Amino acid sequence: MPKLYPKLYIDEFVGITNRFETLPLAFALQKAHGHSITLNWHELDSFSVNGTQTGNIGFWQKLGAERVRDCDAQKFNDLKGRNLVLRSLDGPSDLLDSIYLEVAHKIRLKPHLSAAIQASFTPYLKRPMVGVHVRHGDYHLENPDLYVVKGVEWPAIPVWWYEKVMANIVAKQPDVCFLLSSTGDPNSYPTLRKNFDVFTVDAPSPYAYKGTDHQSAVNPVADLFALACTPVMLATPISGYSHWAANVLGAATTCIVPLEGATTDNLLCGRVDLYGKRLSVWRNAGREGSDTQMLDADLSAIDFNKPAQLDWLDFKA
Repeated sequence: MPKLYPKLYIDEFVGITNRFETLPLAFALQKAHGHSITLNWHELDSFSVNGTQTGNIGFWQKLGAERVRDCDAQKFNDLKGRNLVLRSLDGPSDLLDSIYLEVAHKIRLKPHLSAAIQASFTPYLKRPMVGVHVRHGDYHLENPDLYVVKGVEWPAIPVWWYEKVMANIVAKQPDVCFLLSSTGDPNSYPTLRKNFDVFTVDAPSPYAYKGTDHQSAVNPVADLFALACTPVMLATPISGYSHWAANVLGAATTCIVPLEGATTDNLLCGRVDLYGKRLSVWRNAGREGSDTQMLDADLSAIDFNKPAQLDWLDFKA
């Protein structure tokens, strides 16, 4: 009789980059205990994950499977031989840190979206580029005149912060252009589009299943991979989307973020470089200010004279 291997399922319990964050633990479990990995995600028509299979996760698959929402070393060992529904974004550091980027390289964007990114970037390839990630929707703007983190689960950045920082960047690097990535419709940020040389990826989103708070006019997978091509990003602290674009996919991206208490008169910008670190480290930086270098008003510690890097994208079918 053939040996039966345990099964591990990951469903759509959170947004796309948080689901990406479950993959290192999934592959660590596969390596240690032989689990097969089944993904049931709408976005798998936009990318694939080497070493996994696609399938519906129905009632019978979930019946008797253990729901894993957190996983320490003891829990990891106890999962041997168990069928699992994996919903943990974290796990033992000694097992996950070393394979984090290796697992990320298993995520392969579909060629038609790589081509859409390349076509969208082509007019700007010889110019310095900065990514701009505006995360609103499910992120909450506590005070329109002040960037607030404490007491806010998912803090949004006021649009004026992006606008003023972009103006400071143009003053330093007049030929710079900006890739705008956002929840909702990028055209809903008129001050950013009117006052600066801004473009977006020409890849309409086919997804509407997550509701209005997560809805985007641009395909969120293409947008994520495009953002990962930028060498510098105005990032949203705590957001897994900013994290995966800056610190996991593609080459390292330097992030500029607002610090607690930023106002229109005092932008309080910080620099964060966390390439290869996991989401928990990024979120600690956003909430506690760890791993963050305070920048002067001239942003003198940042080199803005860098073009986009697309050579890591896969253009082959």
